[in-house]
Amino acid sequence: APAPATPVSFDAVLPVVPSDESWIMALKAGGVLKIDQSSVLSAVRAALASRVRLYEIPDILLDRMERFADENEEQVTAEFYEMRDLVTRRSYAEIFASIKGMDGRFVTETRKKQLLQRLDEALWPSLSGFQAALKGWQDAWMQGSANPAILMSAIASAVAVSGGAGGMMPPGMMAPPDTSTLRDAAEGVNNAINRAFRGTGVQIAAALAYDATKIREVITNPRLPALIGAPNRDQMLKMLGVAVSPTYPRLEQNLARYVLAIIQVKDVPSGKEEVQYFGYLYMLGMQIPWDEINGLAGRSNGKSVTGIGGRRVHDQFGSNSHD
Repeated sequence: APAPATPVSFDAVLPVVPSDESWIMALKAGGVLKIDQSSVLSAVRAALASRVRLYEIPDILLDRMERFADENEEQVTAEFYEMRDLVTRRSYAEIFASIKGMDGRFVTETRKKQLLQRLDEALWPSLSGFQAALKGWQDAWMQGSANPAILMSAIASAVAVSGGAGGMMPPGMMAPPDTSTLRDAAEGVNNAINRAFRGTGVQIAAALAYDATKIREVITNPRLPALIGAPNRDQMLKMLGVAVSPTYPRLEQNLARYVLAIIQVKDVPSGKEEVQYFGYLYMLGMQIPWDEINGLAGRSNGKSVTGIGGRRVHDQFGSNSHD
């Protein structure tokens, strides 16, 4: 019997995404103009959270919690004020301690919306373009190696060269396609990130990603469903008009690793190492629901990505902004 297939592990080839704690520690040490791995992670987290409407959840929860307490003639609980503090305070002292003169007052709704618009216009198209280039490269390689005509031609050539003695195939006959287009596409992603980060983009991205991390922590509170009259977490999310799946953290993890791997393409040596690298990157990219993510552009419909999404209840940061 054939040996069982070994599960693919990306850790040995592609970069590993740091934990939330490591990421926040890196932000604390960051400078005003520094674009590094932590900044790229911030951009990915902010862009994905925006696409799937994660930022709307606190405002919707506040409204539902207050309404439920009023309808039942009860007082709001401590969770209500904790949620309100999450929405209103936003001091970001934890991540901006190393930047003199930087505090939560600088992170305005206007600057947030401006950065998210830049990410929509630059980052997502560049990632889709890279994935298309990667798929084209992989398809060309697979079609060449699986094409009977090409394979028979290669065998015939080898036989002719060796005089029927069973020689090797001509060099390059079954080699992978040239990777220049992939390296160009990777450079395009780098340029898109730099364009999005112009001005104060690095710090605003850090603030947005920090918000997304805190929101994800808050919505795991097991007491929240009862505070809006829902029997469980799934029903709570349906009542809020969103669809949160346990797979959202995995989606964020995969997307973050995918982008980190792209920006490190320039450091990958040519030859066998780059072929392995792009092969693993292709497999990782195939685990990301690109059509669903791109379908949420503009947030004009009710589709949800495999993670968090749903109907639009407020503007991007809530028309009932508490800032």
